[in-house]
Amino acid sequence: MIFGFGKKKQQDDDDHDEDLELISFQGPVSGPPPNLNENPGLVRAGLIPAKEIVSDAVSRDASMLRLDPKGAGYIGMLMVDGMKYPGPRLQKQQGTAITQILKMMAGLSIQERKKPQRGSIKADYEGQPYEITIDITPTPEGERLNIYLANLKTRPNQPDEIGISETLKEKIREIAATREGFIGVCGGPRNGLTTSTVGVVRSVDAYVYGVYKVFDTGTWDIPYVTDFEREEGHDLETTITRAQRSEAEVIYVPPITSDEEAKVLIKAAAKSGIIAEYPAKDAVSGLLQLIKWIGDEELVASNVKAIITSKLIRKLCPSCKQAYAPNPKLLAKIGLSKETKALYRHRVQPQELQKGETWDSCPKCHDIGYQGQIAMFELLEMTEGMQEVVRAKPSPDAIRAQVKKDGGLTLQKDGLHLVSNGTTSLEELQRTFKS
Repeated sequence: MIFGFGKKKQQDDDDHDEDLELISFQGPVSGPPPNLNENPGLVRAGLIPAKEIVSDAVSRDASMLRLDPKGAGYIGMLMVDGMKYPGPRLQKQQGTAITQILKMMAGLSIQERKKPQRGSIKADYEGQPYEITIDITPTPEGERLNIYLANLKTRPNQPDEIGISETLKEKIREIAATREGFIGVCGGPRNGLTTSTVGVVRSVDAYVYGVYKVFDTGTWDIPYVTDFEREEGHDLETTITRAQRSEAEVIYVPPITSDEEAKVLIKAAAKSGIIAEYPAKDAVSGLLQLIKWIGDEELVASNVKAIITSKLIRKLCPSCKQAYAPNPKLLAKIGLSKETKALYRHRVQPQELQKGETWDSCPKCHDIGYQGQIAMFELLEMTEGMQEVVRAKPSPDAIRAQVKKDGGLTLQKDGLHLVSNGTTSLEELQRTFKS
């Protein structure tokens, strides 16, 4: 059951079907393993098909597989490096069985079909450890299944792997050195928000400062950060207070989901550094969201230190990218130094080959031209000028004008840096900001 979508050609389909190694599900990330003997019929109907579609997605480097109930069946969609590709089409009965078995493997309730559920599965594919997150959303036609796939061995972990430059890393360390203030990390859907937040936490010098986390970060490995457990019956505010009394200087807290949580964190930031993630498309939107949640411009101006935003962009395939000499007028127009000798783009196959010419397909990217993603970053720092803007009930334009005046890092600046050093292409940068 192999479903091609453009990244790999479906060559030797029959042989490929037979050769595909199936993923091994090893039970929930949290909680006891499921008792498969309690549902033998579901296991027979759904386990092997579930392994097949997940294995196929993993073999194609997909980060997400969606199964959406539509009419008499399920329509699949895959995400590879942020791009959508057609996925499997399944009959309703099979799609339902796959959804239910994956819920069971993630420790979710197979009886509950009216409420959203989310859980994770430990898995192994060709000797590589995976975390498979199962996200269930009820719809009028059934349950939409989003399967998020993370290779724990190759997942970016270090700040530079994620895309945090040395300059931004030093700025984060400078802010953290005050041992107080709120650092918010925000981003849009499917832009690696948690990965970016982990990168920000890892940018803090945990050798020098007491860095604590007060929630379960699952399979994320954050060395030298103290795991401070919340006691039964204690809310977030009580847990943070206990951590502060235990000499926590910087605290990594759960994602913000409400104005009540935001108010707790902003007040706590007067006594220690607080790092939290929340959804917002850019740093300006992130600051405005905080002001809306807190409802007190003075409190935001006083206790917020910085808002950091990330946005993913595809990286050029290192095996087949091509250098070209840029037009000086183009360099001036986009704001790159005239000393830039070369930019890079993905290799394009000619429409017609000349006699005697051959075209060798790239074995790494299969002629897509891109392989993997990296984050661009934006930093909105609470300078004295920005504090005055915030206190005056700011508009988005006023905040942007102050960021420009402060010379802050923007997504566009960071993206152009990635273009200039050959990590990505100008075409990809333009596509990313249009999407």
